[in-house]
This record gives sequence, C-alpha cells and structure tokens, in this order.
Amino acid sequence: MAWIQMPDRSVWGYGRFGRRGGKPVLVHHGLIGDATLGPAWAPLGETLGLEWIVVERPGYGRTPPRRMDRVADWPGMVEPVLHALGVSGRFDAVGISAGAPYAYALAAVTPERVGRVCILSGVPFVGAPGVLAAYPAAAQAAYARYASSDETALRPEFRAFCEGIADRLGDNEQLSAALAPILAHDTAGPAREARLQAQDWGFDQRAIACKVDLWHAEADEMVPFAAARLSADGLANASWHTQAEPSHLASERTLADMARILASSGISARGSR
Repeated sequence: MAWIQMPDRSVWGYGRFGRRGGKPVLVHHGLIGDATLGPAWAPLGETLGLEWIVVERPGYGRTPPRRMDRVADWPGMVEPVLHALGVSGRFDAVGISAGAPYAYALAAVTPERVGRVCILSGVPFVGAPGVLAAYPAAAQAAYARYASSDETALRPEFRAFCEGIADRLGDNEQLSAALAPILAHDTAGPAREARLQAQDWGFDQRAIACKVDLWHAEADEMVPFAAARLSADGLANASWHTQAEPSHLASERTLADMARILASSGISARGSR
C-alpha cells in the first residue's frame, strides 16, 4: 500500500481501489486491518463507479501510533489527509466492525462532508442506554477495564490476542497480513481502539442526520446482534439489513448490496479530483 507524509511530518498509510476518480467512499478498517480490501471490493467499485479510499488509523499498517483522546478527534486528523489525496468535496463513509465509530464521527462532526454512512458488522454505541447490557458479562467487564486503563497497560493483552488469533486467520490472507504491522507497532492501534470505544466518543448519535445503512448477522460471534440492533434504533435515519450469512465478516452479497446503495446515493464523482 501507499503512504503520504503531511506538512506536520505525520505519515499515513492509505489504499485506493475501484474506479479511480469515481464517487469517493472512505472505508474504515476493523480492529485487525490495514489499507487493504478483500478481492470483491475493487471489481464492485470499478463496475459501479466507486473509488474506495482506506486511510490507516494510527498504529495500523504504515501509520505510526499517534495520540487520540476521543473518537471525535478522527475527523480533524483525517481531513488534511483526504485533502492531500484530492478528496475535496462530499464523500460517503463505510465503517467495518471497529471502524464504525470513526465513520459515525465523520457524519456527526463534519456533516457537511458526509453524504451517507454504511456500517458492516459495526461496533455499536456502547454508551447508549441498554446497548452494553446486551453483551455477555465477560465483554461488559472488558469494556469497563478498557475505559479505566491506560493504553500502554492494555498492549500486553492485545498482543496476546493478536498472537492468539494468528493461527485462526491462516485462511484469511488479508487479515493475516495486517497482523504483522500491528504487532510491529506493539498493538498500539487495537489498544487505543478499545479504550476509545469504551469511553465517551465525544459526540451524540442523535447528531447523525444523514442516511445510515447497517448490515449485521444474527449469529455474529463478536458484536451481539441485539446490541447492534438496539444501537441502530437510536439513529435518526437508519435502515437495517440482516445479513443472511452467519459471520462477523461481511459476505460478498452484503458488499454487493452496499455498493449498489452507495452508487445510487447523491454524491457525485466530482467529490474527488
């Protein structure tokens, strides 16, 4: 993947897929991820006139760790990168799993920039009433620990987590490849993500006025269906799609449905130059 150095000397990894110069869609990777997208994404973008743009968050891929105090910091951090990449107008945003809070943040903090949001198996608003209670007790305890812990203290836990799932991801080349730089950054990315998810995100979900489409499987083994559904009910303009395939990973059918919705939404290709 490529990288860019900004005037403040910060370095950001990124990837571009699909139709170059097409309708811009900013994709936010999950807890284990980078600027790579699966093989189904590029053909969908090319066929439907979408350009998928992935910017690696701090501690992932080629982006070094960097301090973030709240999820709401993300729009201010990524805006100069988008401008440097030629995305000067409106765009749509996708959030995959742990990337969901950052897609929401863009819609809430910079509504003039975001036309539509799509969420794939996304982390819900855990601070909303009743949402965290829909998680198993062990997950609730973990969120309480994340909220009160320093990121450095969480890194050993996430190093063990990443090392433990390496074997399970053996048949997923994309996620397996993303693990190496995450570990090279001493899991600064996942540790920060966990803390920020568990703390105040810095914006209210009621501030999100744009259209939001959410896909989630009833058998999702990582984010409880009930929690995601309850969280979606708190959005002003949401459409819910139950993914038939029983997995936390978005299916090819889900990706195709999402791409068609984004291709038909109101943002033009002129949002990217």
